Amino acid sequence: MDQDRTTPAERTYFAVMSRNDEPRDIWDLNLPEKILDPQERVIDVKVGDTKSDTNPLLIATDRRVLLVKERVVRSWTVLQEAPASEVSGVDYTPTLLSGKLRVHLRDGSSITLRTRTKNQAGRFVERVRRLLAGESPD
Repeated sequence: MDQDRTTPAERTYFAVMSRNDEPRDIWDLNLPEKILDPQERVIDVKVGDTKSDTNPLLIATDRRVLLVKERVVRSWTVLQEAPASEVSGVDYTPTLLSGKLRVHLRDGSSITLRTRTKNQAGRFVERVRRLLAGESPD
């Protein structure tokens, strides 16, 4: 199967997801080809709390940040996105039952994902911060 994943987007997305131990209810085999540019490189993926029988995903790539959600018939929709050059910061704020992972944008807005998994949120924050600092995210 890995030999069939020929684009950087496919290789990096599935490599990140293979290390991601978060519970999720998604069918993502076609996500890279439907949502990502073939040359994009995925830095990290954060799985959000279940909404409407599926989990939203916050995806950080070398080019942009996307909040996506699976739709019916194995399709995907981009709920929000921003170019990497517009990202000014990222943080995670725990709440009583869950938490908010926010990617802050230069215009003052943010892309927010609700999530219960604090450790994975911390990993996402650190990788994106390293990328913003011009360092290798790994």
